[in-house]
Amino acid sequence: MKKSLFAIDKYIHRLLISEEGIGLSESIVSILLLTFLIGYSMYFISMRQSIMYKANLTTAINDEIKRDIEKLKIELWNEHYKPPQNQQSAYYDTVTTQLPSKYCINVINTYDRLPSSKTRVWIPGSNQNSYRGQVRNKIFRGSPVKITRNINSQRPMNIGSDFTVDKSIIEVTYNVEKGNENIQWTSIELSSEAHSWCPPKGN
Repeated sequence: MKKSLFAIDKYIHRLLISEEGIGLSESIVSILLLTFLIGYSMYFISMRQSIMYKANLTTAINDEIKRDIEKLKIELWNEHYKPPQNQQSAYYDTVTTQLPSKYCINVINTYDRLPSSKTRVWIPGSNQNSYRGQVRNKIFRGSPVKITRNINSQRPMNIGSDFTVDKSIIEVTYNVEKGNENIQWTSIELSSEAHSWCPPKGN
């Protein structure tokens, strides 16, 4: 009888030890799974935030450049423009003492007269008191972004030579520095309305 009770007691003791081991293993597995899920959740959240930041930054840079392009277009249209007076129609004055006119030979000479030509590099959000430095997008309050406008003049479709075709096209290239990156962001071509009033090359 004593042997039987001892055997039952021993069996129950082994069962309790076994159950305790199973509970510990389940706890470890649960903790590992929870850690795994939290880790991946944080990874995907940070990835989503990074993608959203880059998208918003790209949009803000594009807005800055579009604004600058529109300003250049207005200034190019307005330069040399003479509004109508009395009975005289509006016209563009490109006449100079130099013949042919330097404004007709090379559009860069007109560009040099524009207010925007004075500012070639700007950091959005760097100066609240300046037009260039105004914060138009909160994203610029983070890592600073530098935008550089480079200008050169060229002949239409690069045809002919400087002796036969005027340089009436402005090529505007924008470079963006952000972090350790220096990216050629975009490039466009503009022309001054004044060139429509210039005489043909050689006249």
